[in-house]
Parts: sequence; C-alpha cells; structure tokens
Amino acid sequence: MTTETSVTQEAASESADASPEIITSPVATGRLHPSAEALLDAPTEARAGKIIQDHTILYPVLQQVIGEAEWMVYEPRQTRARGRIICADRSNGKTSIADLIHARFREYDRSDRPCVLRISMSGLHDARSVYGRIMEELGSPARISHRLSDRELLVQRLLRDINCRLLILDEVQDILMGNEREQQRVLQAVKLLMNELHLPIMAFGTDVAGRGFRGDPHLAARFTEYTLPLWQVDGTLANFLATYEQLLPLKKPSNLASPDKLAVLAKVGEGVLGKIVERVKNAALMAIIDGSECISKQHLKTAVMRPALCLVVPKSEAA
Repeated sequence: MTTETSVTQEAASESADASPEIITSPVATGRLHPSAEALLDAPTEARAGKIIQDHTILYPVLQQVIGEAEWMVYEPRQTRARGRIICADRSNGKTSIADLIHARFREYDRSDRPCVLRISMSGLHDARSVYGRIMEELGSPARISHRLSDRELLVQRLLRDINCRLLILDEVQDILMGNEREQQRVLQAVKLLMNELHLPIMAFGTDVAGRGFRGDPHLAARFTEYTLPLWQVDGTLANFLATYEQLLPLKKPSNLASPDKLAVLAKVGEGVLGKIVERVKNAALMAIIDGSECISKQHLKTAVMRPALCLVVPKSEAA
C-alpha cells in the first residue's frame, strides 16, 4: 500500500465514520466551514466521505425543544411530574434532537450532575421489559429470576443513584403495536416512574405517538404534544441550507438558499428534513463526479440515489 493510498483511506474513514458535527451558526467569514475548506484539494474519496457525514445544525425548532428539555432537567422536581411528546414524520429531526439532549446529559457516573436516560420503546410489551431495558442501558442487565417488584425497586434505586432528571422514551408509537392489555402494562411502568421519582419524561414518536398516552387518563393529563412542523420555502429553510452548504467541500458555490433551489428541495423532500438533506448529499456527490463542482437544479431533481460510481471504495479494493 502506498503512502498516498493510506492517507486517502484514513481521511475518508474519519469523515464518514466521525460523530455528527454540531454547527451552531454559519461561519462569519469565508464561503466554507474550515472543516470543508481543508478538504477542497483532498482526494475524491476524502471529499465524498465528508459529504455523506452527518451534521447537526441548530435550527430554531431544534433549539426550542432542547430548551424545553433543559427546563425539565433543571427545574425543581414537581409532585406531578410533567411530560412532553415530540411528534414528527419519520426522518424529520426527532432522532437528532434526542441524540443531542442525551449526549449532553449522559454522564451516568457523575451523581453530582443531572443526567438524562434514553431508551427505545420498540418491542416492549409490559412493565417488566421496560424496567429491563432501563437496567441494560445502565449496565445492570436484568436477571430472569427478577420478579416485577424486584425490577421496580432496582430501577428506582439506579435512577436515584445517577441523579436522573429526565427520561427520554424513543419510538413511543410502537406502544400501539401491542394489544390493549400490553399497552396498559407499558404505561403502568411509565406512570410509576413519574409518580415515585417525580421524573419528567420527554417522548419522541410519529404523529400517532400521543394516542398511546391518551389511553391512560392520568398520563393524558400530564403529557402535552408538540409536533415538529414540516419544512417549507421560507427563511428557516434558506438559513439551514446556506449553513449546510458551507459543510460541503465543493470548489464552486451552489447557492442552495436561492429561491429556485429552495422550491425544488421543499418539493422533492416533501417537507421532511431527512429527505431534503439526503437529496443534497446525493447532488453534491454528482457534482464531484461530473466535474461541475457545484449543485445545480438538475442535480437536485434527479439525485434520488447515490451516484452509480461509489466514491468511497478504498483504492485497495477498487477493481
């Protein structure tokens, strides 16, 4: 393996496998973010790796939900712990928000600081399995011999020990996949944690997520829903795309925030952020392959998939 090949593969691997960059605002000077500008003259493999890397841009709605989570973490415990249900279409930003909140408050071994626990509700059909998943997340796997009452007490002790101030429940719409009795059992576990620990809960799911909680009158009174809006042609989308463009190592400006390209992306993305970003990534890769080095309207209209030529195949494995 040559030195050039080694460097190329390392750069591409770092770009493709790195944790999502968190961008708080557009760069004040220059056309590109420093991380993208540094790759303008890099090998194609490294540039493509940067393009397909995930990025987190703090747009207003995302900041609003994160702010709400901070209130729930830091405000004094209330006798009636409150809950929030964040609803959105799939790929419209729910996971990014949950990831950011959890990453900030994930220090389970620092009891002097508040922490946030996050579990997925997929595949859970009773209180026993809810408690088991919490125990697994905290590195204390449940034993088959544990009775329900054992798990209840153990989970309460574990959450107190780590100073858990907020519980994030992901994919809560999956509660509805169980029958009525199973749904009641799952909700019973949620209600117990809110009552015994005065623990606020932020739940994430699709637009039907709230139906599960409305099945229990006590939880229905505590949880309020907030639906992430669909993206449309406006200043928020323009600012997001202008910031996102600065993360693409293309040699020419694409002006993604221009009215004509905004309209195309809002239409092909159907107002869903994940679809919009995926179309931009595919279009940027096409711009590298055809040598144009900027994203055109035609790219945005036709880039429904990655290009036929895979740009991130290591040279050692290329035919």
